Amino acid sequence: MPRFILCAAALLALGTSVLRAAEPAGAPLPLPELMGHVMQRNAVQLWAWTETETDAGGTRSGEPRSAEAWEDAESDALTLRQLAHVLKAPPYDPGDPRWAKLASDLEAAASASADAAERKDVSALFKAGEAINDRCVACHLVFAPQLEVKPAPVPL
Repeated sequence: MPRFILCAAALLALGTSVLRAAEPAGAPLPLPELMGHVMQRNAVQLWAWTETETDAGGTRSGEPRSAEAWEDAESDALTLRQLAHVLKAPPYDPGDPRWAKLASDLEAAASASADAAERKDVSALFKAGEAINDRCVACHLVFAPQLEVKPAPVPL
């Protein structure tokens, strides 16, 4: 009980400005937060299913190998599809028709990924993963070109 009283006293001492500084529970995330913490994280999870790594130890693939993994891949794709849908509405849609088109294209690519996962079609899952990346890059080139850094030339 004394800890509760001390915590309550500390909050009162800080004032209500600390409480007001936090965003309301129902407020949409600012676009950079949505893209950097929600969209990007989900896309990375989705792309992990189509990763292929080759080194001296051989080649390894992230492709789903169990019913549970396929279900997870489908869930990741459906989450990305829903996020793309969210981008088409306020407060995220800036009113530029290119934005709506790019978000719709991402939504369609994520749907293709979900369909591929539901069918357990590795080839289609890889193809959809590439399409999702292409849609992300296309949007970045128009609305956030600083995110697409040109890779360094390969030394010969």
